[in-house]
Amino acid sequence: MTASAAAPLARPQLFFWLILVAALNGFAGTAMRIVPERGLTYALFELFGISAIVWVALAACLDVLRNAPAEPLRPGDRVVAAGVALAALAPMATASALALTGLGAWMIATARSGSSIRRAGTIALAMTATLLWGRLLLALFSGPMLAADSWLVGTLTGAPQAANLIALPVADGARIAVAPGCSSWQGMSLALLFWVTVNQYFRVPFGWRAAAWCALALAATVAINVLRIAAMVRFPAHIAEIHHGYGWHLAMWSTLVAVAAICLWGARREVFR
Repeated sequence: MTASAAAPLARPQLFFWLILVAALNGFAGTAMRIVPERGLTYALFELFGISAIVWVALAACLDVLRNAPAEPLRPGDRVVAAGVALAALAPMATASALALTGLGAWMIATARSGSSIRRAGTIALAMTATLLWGRLLLALFSGPMLAADSWLVGTLTGAPQAANLIALPVADGARIAVAPGCSSWQGMSLALLFWVTVNQYFRVPFGWRAAAWCALALAATVAINVLRIAAMVRFPAHIAEIHHGYGWHLAMWSTLVAVAAICLWGARREVFR
């Protein structure tokens, strides 16, 4: 033979490209909004409005598939691939997030336990909690979720609260409302994603120890968010700076560092073995 036949497409290779396309399309909605509003420089600094944790999760997922042993395609893989490709053509980030959900579930259901494909599928599915399902859950149950944040802030500061409203210590009786964008669930979904990513990438066995570190990471995100809102209540003259300015950046980076430190320390045996 003068030329070797092209190698058949392997499952990890197919899933690599499908996840990359679906994820980037899922990010596109936020990126296309932030660039016209804030400019390209700001968008680059803010990672196009996508959390660094989500980018890390995508990179880890793709790396797992890149190093996975080759496997032949299974019945149904091409149908799933066609569905993801069609979703990528739709001008809606939600369609790609739904496609990524189905793809991750398919990878988990059709791969053996502990395999690279199942681990990557688990990370991909966890990504959709931030891209789609977390937001949907917050929209459906915003009342009790926001009231819980308000109650924690009121308990910490001693300020009167009702539902998602917290009274400020000012003469005119003004109050602030805990909006969905300030919900602790935003940080909790990212903490859960990073925990899943670390545990799947480094092959951490699931058990009480791993679950406890996950709970600690979730608690850290709630604590940081509650402290930020409490600072707005205690220092109403600086609400704008705490809400949109240095307070927001401080809370964001504190959450990122705390979640990364807790999850990596919890998996230190596997990370450094």
